[in-house]
Amino acid sequence: MLLERDDPLAICHAALTGIAHKGGHAVFVAGEAGIGKSALLECFAQGLPKDQPQAMAICDPLDTPRPMGAVRDLDAMLSEDRRLLPAERDLFDGFLRKLQGARGPVVLMIEDLHWADQRSLDWVQFIGRRLSQLPVLLIASFRDDEVDPGHALHSALGAIPAQRKTRIDLAPLSVDAIRQLGGDHPQSAADLREITGGNPFYLTEIMNHDARLAALPGSVADAVNARLNGLSDAQCRFLETLSCCPGAIPFDWIRQLEDGPAHCDVAVQRRFLILAGEDIKFRHELLRLAVYQRLPPTACRAAHGVFLDLLLRDGTGDDMLGHVVHHATGAHRNDVLLREAPRAAAVAARLGAHREAARYLGHLLPLLPDQPADIAAELYESWAYEAGLALRIDEDVIAAREQAVSLWRKVGDTERVGENLRWLSRLHWYRGEAEIAQRYVREAIAELEGRKASPARARAYALRAQFHMLQDQMPEAMTWGEEARAMAGTIGDDETFAHALNTIGSARMFRGDPTGEGLLRESLAISLERGLDEQAARVYTNLSECLVEARDLKAAADLLEEGIAFDTAHDLDAWTFYLIGRKAHLFFEMDRYGDALQIAEEVLTREGQTLVMRMPALIIRARTRLRLDLPDAITSLREALEEAGKIDEPQYLSTLHIALIEAAVLAHEPDLADEAVGWLDRLGPDHLSPRKRGEAVFWSRLADRPVAALSQAALPDPFQKAARGQFTAAADGFRAESSGYLALWSQALIATPEALRLADRGFAELGVTAARHALRRRFDIPLGSLDKAARRSAAANPYALTRAELTVLAHLVDGKSNALIAETLCRSRRTVENHVASIFSKLRCHNRVEVVLRCQSEPWILPR
Repeated sequence: MLLERDDPLAICHAALTGIAHKGGHAVFVAGEAGIGKSALLECFAQGLPKDQPQAMAICDPLDTPRPMGAVRDLDAMLSEDRRLLPAERDLFDGFLRKLQGARGPVVLMIEDLHWADQRSLDWVQFIGRRLSQLPVLLIASFRDDEVDPGHALHSALGAIPAQRKTRIDLAPLSVDAIRQLGGDHPQSAADLREITGGNPFYLTEIMNHDARLAALPGSVADAVNARLNGLSDAQCRFLETLSCCPGAIPFDWIRQLEDGPAHCDVAVQRRFLILAGEDIKFRHELLRLAVYQRLPPTACRAAHGVFLDLLLRDGTGDDMLGHVVHHATGAHRNDVLLREAPRAAAVAARLGAHREAARYLGHLLPLLPDQPADIAAELYESWAYEAGLALRIDEDVIAAREQAVSLWRKVGDTERVGENLRWLSRLHWYRGEAEIAQRYVREAIAELEGRKASPARARAYALRAQFHMLQDQMPEAMTWGEEARAMAGTIGDDETFAHALNTIGSARMFRGDPTGEGLLRESLAISLERGLDEQAARVYTNLSECLVEARDLKAAADLLEEGIAFDTAHDLDAWTFYLIGRKAHLFFEMDRYGDALQIAEEVLTREGQTLVMRMPALIIRARTRLRLDLPDAITSLREALEEAGKIDEPQYLSTLHIALIEAAVLAHEPDLADEAVGWLDRLGPDHLSPRKRGEAVFWSRLADRPVAALSQAALPDPFQKAARGQFTAAADGFRAESSGYLALWSQALIATPEALRLADRGFAELGVTAARHALRRRFDIPLGSLDKAARRSAAANPYALTRAELTVLAHLVDGKSNALIAETLCRSRRTVENHVASIFSKLRCHNRVEVVLRCQSEPWILPR
């Protein structure tokens, strides 16, 4: 009997009915253990038509979650093919195509999502973000009392658009419901409600309790123990043995236990066990745990050993390796762990479940001191790799790499020594420890130098080149990059080759050499052709920034749109928001300050972004607030400077120190510039791009605090003219490169009344109030009252979508087909198709799913 669950069931049915017109939906059922989540899903499934495509999967409470276990089960149910373990791409893009090809709504159900592995939660997010374009009802349950604020489930659910999900919080049963459930139980419904808190599972256990006893059990464990005491010793031992096995238990295993079938019949009759297809399982996980907790340590090890032997007897296919590791751990069978945990980790890694791979390998770490050096080194290295990808890069990960280095030295494998030294360099760089990172990469190269060309050596060269570039040491970056490129080309290492091309091209462009663009575009072509997604994302990032510096703003805009579309379509969230921050930078350089600020602030509201990925947005927010004379502008600038100091890369620090000098000019307080001028003086010209040198000289001269180290530096033409006092020519040069703000400052520096009036009018059109205030203070002449001038009007939105296109876009994002949009708007289908094609073109998207993802990543595309 399912009591007081009519409303949740109605919500699920309404979501299913609405798919035809509104697109897919997700329903998440939350509540404590035993509250009735599984019963709700089962009741909903039973109420569906017989021809309704549906699949249900369960996440098991193994020590290490089965990698993508529930997703693999759903895929198998829909394809009716369990012969092969699917590849990761089949469970993401392949599953997506399967759903897109469905003729009608598909119902997917997942129980106990709080026990899912990280990659399964990534899948929930992947499908959830695309729901509006899928005929899918996804229903998943989870225990909200076992999901702490840092649990990955929050991120997965939070990434799904609000209009595409519904949360149901199951409430405890009322006294009236308990009265119906209790029938003629001697205890009153009110007393039962007080004891159980209205928890249906606990209530059921109470109902099964011997009412003749004087006292009711005070907990689920007490209730279960009281019922177990009514069984024979042999039946209790049977259930205790089974309790070591989470999830469903094959009936063939039951037959292998002494009197197993007979004991099973009794346990089913007494409602300890239930049938699950052809298998057997405990009626509830709470019940299994209560039985399991009765086992003394020796009996527990023996029980796990029983199931381990059954698994090994039947052969350990990839799908069962997680269970083997679970029981080998419980049985303390280290020989099996050493053999099977690496296999389980390899399967997990192949599915992208790196957190679970690290957990499997983590079982082995205490055993490694007693293993041969080469085996121990391999396992330390493997664990450090998986843990570094999925967990925190902490002292344990560093120590494992150091152990691998020591052991490979003992074995005499120089190649592996060098590779692990390179990894130590990367790990310390990720931790912001640049000096240690540089030391380790030098050690790696010294170890590998003089040996034959190898992937490890090429990667070490490429990493050193990248470090030099990030520190604005461009000649060194090009030298090491060329070495890496040559070696990678010789040995056919495409990824390292693309990486080196990227670094060389970036280093050239940042020093004003346009030939670098060709190298960057070659790196992009290789990356796209070979499916090297992160290398492609890195090119989009570096090349777009180089093009902005080179003032090729049209090319930068085109590349940014292409890159954001690519990153979004491939769910490269970290790269996506970094690149969107660069888009804010582009708008800033185009003097579109309102758009720049809106985008930057939107990026900074996104949770889960690393400091590096937030940095462009932090910088542009500060610089934009400064020019618009908004409150707390200096505070924002100081905050960005403090955060950039943690990364300690000149590309960010130089930009912000130049902005600090501009702030001194705008405030007409030259002393504010002293700190930044001193920093730039110590940095010197060799660590600045030509444009940054020009900006530093321009603003420091206006602040009357010239940077001594830049006095003889070569500058781009407009900056050189401004430095010579040729302000009219400088203004013309800045206008030619679309640097309107700098052109107006050059105009103002002509200092004639007419020039000042023109500069003031231009600043008013841009809305840069701080510059207008600065003019009045700097030249001490009346220029009329400060009108509240609006900034120069931009296009209807950053993508120049027309009003009609925005209307169509809103319906498209809501999951409507072209035909339904045409019907809703009373337009011809051809007209709607034309609008959709135009939207695809302007957003650089290939299909409707990509359009939806773009609107989720960039909400300013479709204003609320």
